[in-house]
Amino acid sequence: MRMVSSAFVLIILAAIVFVCGCTGTETGPGQQGGAVQDIVVGALLPLSGDYAGGGEASRVALEVAAGEINDYFVSIGSDYRVGIIIEDTKADPATALAKLQTLEGQGATVVIGPSTSAELEAIRTYADDHGVLIVSTMSTAPSLAIAGDNVYRFVPPDTYQADVMAYYLREQGVTAIVPVWRGDVWGDELEKLTAAAFARRGGKVLDGVRYTPDLEGYDAIAADLDARVAGAVAAHGKERVAVYLVNLDEADRMMEAALATENLPKVRWYGCDGNVLLDSLATGEPARFAEQTKFTCPALWNQESVASNTATIQKMRELLGRHPDGYGLATYDALWIVTMARTQTGTADVAMLKTALEKTAGESGGPLFGPAHLNGAGDRSNAHYTFWTVNADGDAYRWVPIVQYGIASAGATPELEWVGA
Repeated sequence: MRMVSSAFVLIILAAIVFVCGCTGTETGPGQQGGAVQDIVVGALLPLSGDYAGGGEASRVALEVAAGEINDYFVSIGSDYRVGIIIEDTKADPATALAKLQTLEGQGATVVIGPSTSAELEAIRTYADDHGVLIVSTMSTAPSLAIAGDNVYRFVPPDTYQADVMAYYLREQGVTAIVPVWRGDVWGDELEKLTAAAFARRGGKVLDGVRYTPDLEGYDAIAADLDARVAGAVAAHGKERVAVYLVNLDEADRMMEAALATENLPKVRWYGCDGNVLLDSLATGEPARFAEQTKFTCPALWNQESVASNTATIQKMRELLGRHPDGYGLATYDALWIVTMARTQTGTADVAMLKTALEKTAGESGGPLFGPAHLNGAGDRSNAHYTFWTVNADGDAYRWVPIVQYGIASAGATPELEWVGA
């Protein structure tokens, strides 16, 4: 079993010992002569469709976390066991709602997910009305930061990402950006937030291109963007102009279309948490374009935490065949936090779980990211972002971390924490 920090172990051990001594059992024969107390956690993930890469990373994270949690329970003689039920949402809001109803019917009163803010927007009211606790590790739209609902987000809202992105762009000497983004609640909000943050730092935000998700092809979008970049370069100079790309798994198709244009391969490109660490951008023509344009993106990620949990990260890498993304790591932590909160209450009552969840998140958090300090709306209130870029590695390409910034609280100036070799 992977070793976790001593403080983390002491906190969760105290909670488990207390509850096991004070509550009855639930189901089945235990391995210690008692009875197994099953903790059922649902998950809404996009295992197909847009953002399937992110969904797969979170699926692996949940499976690794469940195995390690159950190993830990065995090692301390606890009769608790956690099980997960995963439903594929296809990153579609209507499907997410239907799958939430399916999970509720299977007895899941706590659900990790869904992946996108559009999906979360679609299920939030149902979760509130039916007493289902939602723990999102990927939704970041600030408009969904609503105090008192049944939604917790163990990731910060996109105001944090916008601030660190704007800061980094200016540090890189970029004075003008041409944004291109997917037109949904997440894409619209992130583009708007980053544009405002960049403008506050003296940057120029030029007219960009908004597109509807699920396009058949991206040639027309690339042609429109190319014309806008040509004008930007004429006005500001090639070295000071960048494309800012806000999208999900369709990033590879966008880059394939951009390769055929005159101006898009000649300027730097920057991305976001939705397209960072995509395997499709480290393979084939998209990888060639990403390397040529120095494509760089921020991921919710803490180099220090990763370095101290190499066994877990390596296990995820082997199962995925690539780096897990930051939201996958947050998903791993989420299952630990949810499970330990459940052991504290000894019940599936949502009101009691909310109190225990907030306490567990703030005191111990998870093994990878540590304490998750939540604001009044239940969102994470501090963050670390590592910027990654695509580099050539012989005949292949790979994602490489280059720099990390920390943001202590909303509106705080990003602080440099780590620089890659």
